[in-house]
Amino acid sequence: MKIRTLLEGIGAALLFSSCQTIISPYNTALYHHGLPVTNLIGGLLLDMLGVAILVTGVLVAVQHLPAAIQGILNSLFAGLMLWRIVDLAIQMLASPEPIIQHYVFFYKAHVREQSCIVMLLLSGILAYSVPRITQTTVRAIRLVIASLAFSALWIIPQLLHIAMLRQPDESAASIHLPTLAHIGSSQRIIWILFDELSYDQTLDHPAPGVKLPNLDRLRTVSVSFSRLKPAGFFTEAIIPSLFLGRRIDRVRSSVHGDLWYKEESKDQWRAFEQNATLFALAQRSGWSSGVSGTYNPYCHILASVLSACSWEPSLSLPMEQFGAAEQKSALANAAVLPNALLAKLTNSSAEPEDAHIVEYRNVMVRTQALIENEQVSFVFLHLPVPHPPGIYDRERHMLRSGGTYLDNLVLADETLGALLNEIGATSSASRTTVIVSSDHSWRIPIWRPAPGWSAEEERASGGRFDDRPVLLIHFPGQNLGSDVNSVLPELLEHDIIAEMLCGKINNSKELAAFLNLQGR
Repeated sequence: MKIRTLLEGIGAALLFSSCQTIISPYNTALYHHGLPVTNLIGGLLLDMLGVAILVTGVLVAVQHLPAAIQGILNSLFAGLMLWRIVDLAIQMLASPEPIIQHYVFFYKAHVREQSCIVMLLLSGILAYSVPRITQTTVRAIRLVIASLAFSALWIIPQLLHIAMLRQPDESAASIHLPTLAHIGSSQRIIWILFDELSYDQTLDHPAPGVKLPNLDRLRTVSVSFSRLKPAGFFTEAIIPSLFLGRRIDRVRSSVHGDLWYKEESKDQWRAFEQNATLFALAQRSGWSSGVSGTYNPYCHILASVLSACSWEPSLSLPMEQFGAAEQKSALANAAVLPNALLAKLTNSSAEPEDAHIVEYRNVMVRTQALIENEQVSFVFLHLPVPHPPGIYDRERHMLRSGGTYLDNLVLADETLGALLNEIGATSSASRTTVIVSSDHSWRIPIWRPAPGWSAEEERASGGRFDDRPVLLIHFPGQNLGSDVNSVLPELLEHDIIAEMLCGKINNSKELAAFLNLQGR
């Protein structure tokens, strides 16, 4: 066996491992993932070893076949490798922001599969019709694959470093009850943020057949903001912006999961300062703060300023979509991909439980527990709906895979109704201010090109992106609603809540006076 054949096997294993998700300098996947990732990376390394051995063995076996067959098979191998190189290059270079890559390419998987098939067919046809020209190209591509194997000298140590470094963080593990001598404020604020809730689709132009009675009812007794200018396009940046009161343009993370950001129009990375957030202000003002959320690692980035916290990590590592988990051994995780491939080939794969449904259920359990814990006076709830994909059947009022954004809107409305009932059942209900908001609107540019986009969603949106997020504020005892129709920045939400925490805004009149002082 030639040493180059072994290098080609290693290069192929690196190309198909998707390890670039883990070793990205932005650490986006690790940021949204729970700690640790030791067994997941262990399974990935075992899979890489298996692929390297398998590919090397196949390439050695091909060398003993007749020359004509060798040429075709080698061409197919080179075509597959070329497709993968181009695929990875497009994902890494199409945008300087890794978050955008995540959304764009995740939902164009069908295009990638089709292009792979086309590349294989073209490679086979060329190898058969013009073998001499093809052989020269194949040799060049295989030389590149062999050269890529030397990347293992830094990729594998980096993976091992991450596996050993990211250990459990007990201070940010899950919800814990505060032990406070007293609560500084007799008031309570419950801030409910619905991910991707559109003002246009909920309160301005709801689609025919979409009934949202809880949102409609709350609007009639709340101050509503109908012309908010969004603070960004992505949850990762918008929510920290609201916490700090600064417009964040880009975010990244350390291997440990710490958050770094760049402010708008500035080119300097800064560490996220939890002591500069609304929760730190609440702490200094005598409030106890709690968070229940998803996606963003709240319990880590806000650990020192929260009395209670829970968060639902994202399944952001490639193997997890096939059933790998940190709770399993490295060997069990290594078996996940071969088992999934075998099940697909034999048409015996069981449909896994929808991850978005599991996420929603888990968040709701912890959210309700936090509302019931009246020792926590300032509560922030980040809910994963109506963010696609659809997980609801609004006709039968049941969770299921395959719904639309409009179905998720109804789920969000019914969720709001359930949470308002929970709040109403607490002894502090008459002293509770309820804030309902969203981080951003329904992002048509992301979802419209997706395979699951429906004719119903096309009619509802008109193919037009209305970027207005939602903000409703209901004060204790408020019976009349009012609309603020001035064009306002979403970041004003931070300033309003800060004034509430300082005891300066306690009703709609004081809010109106504050807006007048701001020249709004």
